[in-house]
Amino acid sequence: MKHLLLLLAPLWAFADTVTLSDGTFLRGRIERAADGYLEVTLPSLGGASQRIALAKVESFRTEAAVAVSMGGVVQRGIAAAVAGRVTSSGGVESCDLNGKFELWREPELRPMELRGLRQWTMQADFDLSGRSGATRGSGISAGFQAKGAREVDTLLASIRIVRAKAGTQTSADDLHVNLAYETNPTDIVFWYARTDSGYDNARLVDFFSVNAAGLGLRLYTDGSGKLDARVGLAHRTERYATAGLAQLSAPSADLGLVLTRELGWAALASSVSIVPSFQKSGDFYIRHESSINLLRGPRPLSLRLGLSNDFRSKPQLGQVKLDTAYFARLTYAWK
Repeated sequence: MKHLLLLLAPLWAFADTVTLSDGTFLRGRIERAADGYLEVTLPSLGGASQRIALAKVESFRTEAAVAVSMGGVVQRGIAAAVAGRVTSSGGVESCDLNGKFELWREPELRPMELRGLRQWTMQADFDLSGRSGATRGSGISAGFQAKGAREVDTLLASIRIVRAKAGTQTSADDLHVNLAYETNPTDIVFWYARTDSGYDNARLVDFFSVNAAGLGLRLYTDGSGKLDARVGLAHRTERYATAGLAQLSAPSADLGLVLTRELGWAALASSVSIVPSFQKSGDFYIRHESSINLLRGPRPLSLRLGLSNDFRSKPQLGQVKLDTAYFARLTYAWK
């Protein structure tokens, strides 16, 4: 009976809590604190981690025992902070909530020992989708993502395979392989490089690739999310299955927005990428995806409902411009 009650209890009951000075309340897992920042994993954002300046933290409390360093003295217990002071159930000493304060989860390495090491997070997902585009139909997709973050930069690699049918006709058969690198923002500025390559057989595209690099701007950030803009240069390539059709190879711009936001009852993630050609006026390519996470709590599983769009302003003869998918995506994340 005890185990049954635990399974039926709200998922978010088993989580650390953080309250920010602007009143924002977060539930998640406090991973570590060092160098004046608190790192919190938020399952509501698909397992993404947020680095929050300690100066913005009004209070926090861990659900389980952690190790903390208080002026050189290491204590182990449930840690809590309020009014700029940190205490631990494992000792009687307290310390200021400032840049000298450290927190970590045993048996993990102490933050000062992790400096310079890349921390990896993995996730695999599977979704069911309905589509409208070349034809209306339903299908599935599966993906994998690896994210490696350290203090100065972040690496991201992902792959997604999509299959959909409308009766006996293929409405989607595509592959996307993505690699991205970005420096962590200094104030609001960062640099990025990315590539998106694959094929889209339903649109008779044997191979496509967008390779881009440029400047990123963190337009807004707080403990609940961020809004990033991207401006850069790109090269877009497409090779077609239709015999005699000229292949595309065009220098382009690279424009984008990325939004993540904790809503309290759910979490929003949205991204849009626009690649307009410098070679042909009015020729541009857009990829967009927005999703909302409705499965809350510190468990590795999350459920997202969302939609994605793939738009080509000048498709091949007989092909549609816009392909849209509506999906329910189950994601499993781990470290």
